[in-house]
Amino acid sequence: MIRFTPPRTVTDVRAALRTPRARLALFVLVTGLLTALALVSAPPPTVTFDAGAVADNDIRAPRSVSFVSASLTAAERDRAESAVPDQYAANPAVVATSRDRLAQAVAAIGRIRGDPTLSREQKVTALQRAPEVSLTAPLAGDAIDTPASEWDAVAREVDNALRGLYAQGIRPEQLEAVKAEASKGLPPAWSERQKRLATALVRQFLEPNVTIDAAATASARQAARSAVAPVQVQVVAGEVVVRSGSVVSALDVEKLQALGLADQGVDWQGTLGLVLWALLVAAVLGLFVERYAPDAWADDRKLALVVLTMLAATVATRALVPGHTLLIYFLPFAAAAMTLAVLVSAHAAIATQVAASLHAGIMSGQVETVAYVLVPALLGLVAVRRARTAREFALGAVFVAIGNLGVIAAFTLLGRGTDPLGAAQLTVAGLASGAASGLLAFAGMAMLGHVIGITTVFELRELADPNHPLLRQLLLRTPGTYHHSLLVANLSERAAELIGADPLVARVGAYYHDIGKMRNPSAFIENQTGTNPHDELDPLVSAGIVAAHIRDGIALADRYHLPAVIRDIIPGHHGTSVVKYFFQIAQQRGQKPDESAFRYPGPRPKTREAGIVSLADGVEASVRSLAEKNPETIRAMVDKIVDERIADGQLDECDLTLRDVQRIKDAFCELLLGVYHERIPYPEDRIARLPQRAAGDR
Repeated sequence: MIRFTPPRTVTDVRAALRTPRARLALFVLVTGLLTALALVSAPPPTVTFDAGAVADNDIRAPRSVSFVSASLTAAERDRAESAVPDQYAANPAVVATSRDRLAQAVAAIGRIRGDPTLSREQKVTALQRAPEVSLTAPLAGDAIDTPASEWDAVAREVDNALRGLYAQGIRPEQLEAVKAEASKGLPPAWSERQKRLATALVRQFLEPNVTIDAAATASARQAARSAVAPVQVQVVAGEVVVRSGSVVSALDVEKLQALGLADQGVDWQGTLGLVLWALLVAAVLGLFVERYAPDAWADDRKLALVVLTMLAATVATRALVPGHTLLIYFLPFAAAAMTLAVLVSAHAAIATQVAASLHAGIMSGQVETVAYVLVPALLGLVAVRRARTAREFALGAVFVAIGNLGVIAAFTLLGRGTDPLGAAQLTVAGLASGAASGLLAFAGMAMLGHVIGITTVFELRELADPNHPLLRQLLLRTPGTYHHSLLVANLSERAAELIGADPLVARVGAYYHDIGKMRNPSAFIENQTGTNPHDELDPLVSAGIVAAHIRDGIALADRYHLPAVIRDIIPGHHGTSVVKYFFQIAQQRGQKPDESAFRYPGPRPKTREAGIVSLADGVEASVRSLAEKNPETIRAMVDKIVDERIADGQLDECDLTLRDVQRIKDAFCELLLGVYHERIPYPEDRIARLPQRAAGDR
């Protein structure tokens, strides 16, 4: 049996939420429910008119909308249904029954007529009492007194007369009229007595043989209703929907509802649809970010920023749709995408903007709104791809404005149409939205980056300033380490550029990777000007002193609030490698050192930039120690140091490929050859004569 053990501590909960499925489920749930709440929380209606009420003010349509009118459609369908007549069906059983009864009546009359035992009066009386036929006394007398030849003619033709009347079909409302015309179907040569007797018999057995077919009638009327197409109603922006003092009709109420200006109560079916829609969009967004922006997906702060941005865009759109036709064009939708691209990633920004545009579309019901939210934002992302300068944000504002105007112009030409004043207003709105997008993206990057703790390019530039307090201290207290850091920074930046990593992060990380050496400068050879204190110390103690600069560097980084991306490079530039020099000294002295005791505390570098700084640090120090620096020795040393780091597993946790490593080696060699290039040997006497000649020339 599988048992579920619930987490007991906050640490357990956080660990459980780190699993891929739990993290995705939490993201979808939080993002979906928050945006669903924004979607279903419609702004309060402008009016609450009901059909039959008298409007107390004019109401104009804030936007164009097309909808199916339920009242007009129902009226047209009722009209079509009422035009369909009742459907009738003939009943052959009625004819058969009537003929059978008529035959029985004729037989009864014939039997009584031919009864020799009865007198005339008795025969008349018997006919009046016969159950097969109903005859009055005069008609009964006619039946007895009619000569045999005439009676035989009546007996033969009366059935034909009955069938002839039934042949045309008799509806209930037609029965009396048919009975009145019954005698017209009899032979003209008959006597009056024959006609009276035959007419009485035929009328007696006439019944409606055509009745209303309820099922056929209902089907025909339903077909007529279904054939009526829904009545589409178009409301144009600026149109007066309800005039002051007029009686509000059902159609007016429908127009107000379509425009979102009437209180329709709680639409539970629509609410459920919006919740499902929000969860679906959140699921797509989460899967996309997880797949194509893994760094952002693994960072809680960046993921929280994605959720907040999505929610803010949805709330802003909900607040202005559908009641504000023009104001929505002023919204700087692209600012969210541009900010996310800088603080999180371009992939996450694109996915979030697409999701926000889908929400805008379902709220407005217009493709134009989707395009206005999405297209300019994508253009803005192109401009602020790296966001290294304020000029990029200004260029992004221009791109967004161009995108806004392009969308407006395209949909205007496609048939939305607008007057010159409306076109001017939309143009101003598009330009204002573009400018606001650039400004808000720039401000949002700075503020949100600081509040949430995401490192921005401008923060890195501040850290790269030589006047930063830590760098000033590094220069003054450990000048050798400072210049070593500068060269490592140059190596790291060039390597990062070649492999597509962040060169600014690599450079700034290299500046600060050895700040821990300021606590004990003389313990490091690049800062020593006299004796080496390690000559008198045990190698294990010396290794501990050297490794301590990692701990001291982290303490300084925390004190000066260095961002995490830079702080992590301090322990990562040595990782868990061995303090090789002192380990070898211990071996030379005949000791049997424990390798683990001579290793740096770590952890190993986890980012590409940290891995590059680690390699650059080892390469720079080793090449500087070469007695002869030429292309062959430099290349050999670079290969040796990098291969040793790889063999020791120091790069196992950072995302560097073998191709990246080869490019890094090439970058190191290129730069080091430039630093240690061969110089023309000038004779000392020539160097001494140059100042004298210059003096003589003066």
